[in-house]
Amino acid sequence: MNRNRTRTIYIAAGAFSCIGCLVMMAFPSIALSAAQKGITLWASSVLPALLPFFICANFMIKLGLPSYIGKIFEKPFQKLFGAPGVSAFVFAVSITSGYPMGAKLIGDLGRSKAISRGDAKRMLTFCTTSGPLFMLGAVGAGMLASPAAGAVIALAHYLGALLNGVVFRIFSSKKQEPSPQTPFRTAIARGSLLDIFTDSMIASFKSLGIICGYIVLFMMIADFIEFSGVLNTFQTEYGRSLVKGCLEMTVGCGGIAGSHELTLLHQCIFCAFLISFGGVSIYAQSMSMLSGLNIRTVWYFAVKLCHGLLAAVIAWFLGPALLHIETLETF
Repeated sequence: MNRNRTRTIYIAAGAFSCIGCLVMMAFPSIALSAAQKGITLWASSVLPALLPFFICANFMIKLGLPSYIGKIFEKPFQKLFGAPGVSAFVFAVSITSGYPMGAKLIGDLGRSKAISRGDAKRMLTFCTTSGPLFMLGAVGAGMLASPAAGAVIALAHYLGALLNGVVFRIFSSKKQEPSPQTPFRTAIARGSLLDIFTDSMIASFKSLGIICGYIVLFMMIADFIEFSGVLNTFQTEYGRSLVKGCLEMTVGCGGIAGSHELTLLHQCIFCAFLISFGGVSIYAQSMSMLSGLNIRTVWYFAVKLCHGLLAAVIAWFLGPALLHIETLETF
C-alpha cells in the first residue's frame, strides 16, 4: 500500500514537472521575468541578510555553544514548551535573523543527534519566526507607512509563536524522547577552528542556494497563476493578495498594504497571519532544512497555520490600543 502510494506521488511529481517545463517553453518571457525577480530578490536582500547569520550560527553549533546555553534555560523551557534548553539559543537566533533560520538550526541539531526528533518537533512550534527588520521596516514603515502597524504585527507574531509552543505543549503526547547533548570537546576535536569555520561557510552557501531555488520557483508559480486569470475569481483585491500571500508572504503583504478596501487594523491582522503562516515558499524552504528528521509535512503545516491564526487574533486585540483605533469597522 505504501509502495503504491509512493509510486503514485512520484508519477504525479514527474507529470507536474513535465507540465511546468511545457508552460515555461510556451511563455518564456513570464518565466524569465519571474526568475530574474526571484534571483534579484535573493541576491539583494536574502543573501546579504542571512549569510552572516548562517555562518555564525553554524560555527557556534560546531563549537557546542548551544549546549552551554541550553543548561541555563533547561528548566523554564521544559516547563513551558516541553523543549530542551537549547531551544533558547534557536529562538534567539530565529527572531533575530528570520525565516528559515530556526528550521535550519533545528535541522542541524537533529542531524547531529544533539536533540531528539521529539525535541525538534516541539521546538518547531515556536522557533520558526520572521525577523524584526522585515516586519518593522519593510512591512510596517515601508508597505503600510506606519511604524505602529509594524509593532502590532511584530508583537502579534512573536507572542503568537510563544503561545503556539504552549498550545502544542498542552495537546501533545506526554511521552518524550531523551535529549542527547553533543559534548563541546567532541565538536572541537574534528579539526582546527579554521577548518570548522570553513565548513560553516560551505554549509551556509549550500543552504542559501536551496533557498534561492525555492524563491525563484514560487515567484514563477505566483506569476503564472496571476497570468492565468484564476485570481480574477476573487472579487476583492485583498482576497487575491491573500491567495498570493499564501504562496509567498512578501508579495501578499505588499498586496494587502496596497488594498484600499481594508482599514489599517485589518491590514495588520492579515499581514500578521501571512507572516506567521509564512506561505508555501517559506514552508518548503523550512522542510528542506529539516531533511533527515522525519518531520511530517502535514504536521508542520498545521503548526504554521495555528501560528498564523493565533497571531491574527492577537493582532486583532492589540491593534486598537497601539493604532489608537476606537471602533472596529466591518468589511
